[in-house]
Amino acid sequence: MLTVGHGRQKRFLEKSHLQGRVASAYAFIGREGIGKKLLALEFARGLLCKNYQPFGCGECKSCRLVDNFIKSLREGETDKFAYHTTDEGGKKHFAFLIGEHPDLILVPPDGNQIKIDQIRELQEYVALKPTGRHKVVIIDDAGKMNPQAQNALLKTLEEPPPGVVFILIATNRGELLPTILSRCQIIEFQPLKGEEVEEVLTSVGRDIPQTLRELAKSKGSLAVLRLTEEGEAVGEMLALLGDPKTLTYGEIIDLSEEFEKLPTEGRETFLNLLEELLTDKLLRGEIDTKTFESASRYISETKRGLKRGIKPKLAMENILLTLKG
Repeated sequence: MLTVGHGRQKRFLEKSHLQGRVASAYAFIGREGIGKKLLALEFARGLLCKNYQPFGCGECKSCRLVDNFIKSLREGETDKFAYHTTDEGGKKHFAFLIGEHPDLILVPPDGNQIKIDQIRELQEYVALKPTGRHKVVIIDDAGKMNPQAQNALLKTLEEPPPGVVFILIATNRGELLPTILSRCQIIEFQPLKGEEVEEVLTSVGRDIPQTLRELAKSKGSLAVLRLTEEGEAVGEMLALLGDPKTLTYGEIIDLSEEFEKLPTEGRETFLNLLEELLTDKLLRGEIDTKTFESASRYISETKRGLKRGIKPKLAMENILLTLKG
């Protein structure tokens, strides 16, 4: 298996599969970047496996098709799997991702949310009989379903079609309606252990700044890898933040410009990681409480301001100047 750690969760899913007690819906709950989506995909591979292996045999045609899907997703190749619908005006709308296996789809947010139209499309999808024993729907970032989408999904969870298995992935229970959670087998995931994080970091095949390695291990999460995928500049940017007080004014301007170039999600992830980095530094006594509180306030204001259209470069300059002191 590709999923690192989470032995208890793997054993629970394996036992459910072997005993024929697979639930119609699961909620995988835990912090971002710990492997919930990957385990959901590998569990789906087992449900679709022609040789009835809990996480797939890796050899049958079904497993090979799912493996190709997983490999492409991990490499960021999602466009070729995007399924769109077209409205009466000829405008295309994203619905979900579907690979070569017809009985597996992944529903990620369309922009900042999962919309009710996406849920309606997956409802049409699950209404069709599976080609095998199961049909699997994985809803990634399920907490980003808007209220209308969650209520629409609830109707399907209350009366799931035969053989359909839903896996909802969220960071905490509060993101999902209690009525939805009541229809799911809830599986809680803990942060990864330091050695498990190191195992993954060693296998990614690219340099990870030491600052990020330490942060990833302390948080038990690999969410930091998202930023390294944005390019070398981001890696260098994060490495410089290891000791913000030594930043030159030229570096502050450069870092702020690189921050402005990030996509919206990249900026949000960067700010979240910066908050965690500063919390670690405060606990280790590397920054004082006053600096921490000022920087945290600027970060919170920046998060809100980015949604209103403030200039990212100026906002980041304020944060970095505060940290420099």
